[in-house]
Amino acid sequence: MLEIGPPGRVAVGGGSAFVLAGHCHLPDEPTTAVAVQVGDARQPALRFGLPRTDVYERLAEGDPARPHAYRSGFVALPQLLPGQALGERPLSVVVRGRSGREAVVRVGDLGVDPGLEVPPEAGSAEFTGTGPRVAICMAAFNPPPDLLHRQLDSIRAQSHGNWVCLISDDRSDPERYESLAAAVEGDARFVLSPSPERLGFYRNFERAMSMAPAAADFVTLCDQDDSWHRDKLERLIAGIGGAQLAYSDARVVNESWSVLQTSYWTERRNNHTNFASLLMANSVTGAASLFRRELLDDVLPFPPELHEPFHDHWLAVVALALGNISYIDDPLYDYVQHGGAVIGHSQANRKPRSPRKQLLERLRNPGPGSRRAYYFNWLQQLLSARVLELRCRDRMEPGKRRSLDRLLRADSLPGLAWLMGRRARRLWGHDETLDRELFYAYAIGRARAVSMLNAGRKRPGHLLPRDASIPAPPPSRYVDGNGG
Repeated sequence: MLEIGPPGRVAVGGGSAFVLAGHCHLPDEPTTAVAVQVGDARQPALRFGLPRTDVYERLAEGDPARPHAYRSGFVALPQLLPGQALGERPLSVVVRGRSGREAVVRVGDLGVDPGLEVPPEAGSAEFTGTGPRVAICMAAFNPPPDLLHRQLDSIRAQSHGNWVCLISDDRSDPERYESLAAAVEGDARFVLSPSPERLGFYRNFERAMSMAPAAADFVTLCDQDDSWHRDKLERLIAGIGGAQLAYSDARVVNESWSVLQTSYWTERRNNHTNFASLLMANSVTGAASLFRRELLDDVLPFPPELHEPFHDHWLAVVALALGNISYIDDPLYDYVQHGGAVIGHSQANRKPRSPRKQLLERLRNPGPGSRRAYYFNWLQQLLSARVLELRCRDRMEPGKRRSLDRLLRADSLPGLAWLMGRRARRLWGHDETLDRELFYAYAIGRARAVSMLNAGRKRPGHLLPRDASIPAPPPSRYVDGNGG
């Protein structure tokens, strides 16, 4: 039944959500409603009655359940609120038929936690200097020794000296972990914590950020393989002003420290003021950022991971939702490009193809691309937006609330019109979203068309687009690692 299932455990914090998607139907009557039940609480599915050719074709000709199996697909986004019953909660899908009869199908258990479990090593971090207290959060995984030592030396050389560096190691190979431990041994400003399980870069940054001491004034993120300029912390602290977050430009270098680009923003427009654009695509690099410690109350725990979310995108969206972001138009660190990086400068600044080229490619190579974009990319975007709404909406400015509401309602005709209208901003040079509006509009539009054209049908047609089955997840665009 479930093909996109529960994440196992969800830390609620100020509110959270998760995605369920699959197929369900009664054997002898049409389905009129689908809901998800967590414990005793029910929530209606986002969409149901989606055509599933694969489910229909698995049943034998003449099977009375076959006509009701065709439009059996559903998508749900259950919410978890603060104060909700915690612990192991039974998770079920509830299907209602035309007669009013209901079937409750137990699909597993969901662990509901109030928040993140903070690694015990975090308690050993103590500030000993003067001035604002800065917690540096580093996510490490098999760090290249030469790049790591250069990064650690650049942190030690900071002109602002009141900092501690919390390092979460994501199950590095024993040799690499020992090298990391030796590199910080004897320096009480560094706190190294090995993760008990492999997390991936998204969750490892979440773990590192959870280690930030409550006594910190500011928090900054740190990749294991860059190099900070000596005044990075000093300039960011001075530049944050009344903003929630400040970030800088970066100089792009190779592993030999030859300069490839004097600025990170070579092909794509930077953006730290347009909230709707930032919801679509990130422009705030985590390694360039410094933010107020209290922002973590809303940032943590991260939204559940469906497909390729980014820690710095989530951080930036929360920061701009609750205030302003300040930008320092000077490179304050060297961003190293190498084969082990999660995402590189060229990938972050890639030029989108024209709509004509995208349409021609899809017509020539039809396949699961739009369904993957809907079930994984779009639902991850929607999931993060829902969590943002739960935690921050009441404190957002009216204009930002409107942008968030429009994104949450994008799976509608007015929502699609909004997405396509935003795409026209490129005519005025606004290319900061990398054409995500067009990407999402195509995925949502096709899903809506398939559903509408097959409304009321009991079997696939020969001429209509009819497949809303859930494909395998798209392959990751990023290699396994925690570098930038």
